[in-house]
Amino acid sequence: MRTPALLLALAMIAAPVLAEARVSPRTVVEAKFAAVNRHAVADIVALYAPEAEVTASDFCRPRKGRGDVERTYRAIFAAVPDAVADVQEYVVQGDRVAVRFVLRGSLNSRAFELPIMDFFTVRRGLIVRDDGLFDNRARACTP
Repeated sequence: MRTPALLLALAMIAAPVLAEARVSPRTVVEAKFAAVNRHAVADIVALYAPEAEVTASDFCRPRKGRGDVERTYRAIFAAVPDAVADVQEYVVQGDRVAVRFVLRGSLNSRAFELPIMDFFTVRRGLIVRDDGLFDNRARACTP
């Protein structure tokens, strides 16, 4: 009689892990962009693995972990309170997702559009790598 109870307990423990593994990389990245457009920093951070690495054309060095993800998005939304990411295209290959999008908003009361290409690696339902490429017009990097 203890065997069915043990199996039930194991199934209950494994179910969330298995459900997480079934989330497609594209679905994770789509959720990230939806959270960006809501300026929902906590939702964005939750989509990144604790050890995630993030690079961008304007970073001095890679940023690591959820704390750096939070710091990055808080800074973006503070500088560009009307920021919106308009996704143009997703390309998916296995656990990798390439995204072409335009970031729109205003900075110092001037409207702008910034084309960006972002390359994600998603594992077990979380973003483990995020590499953003754009023309930063030779500005100094941000630590």
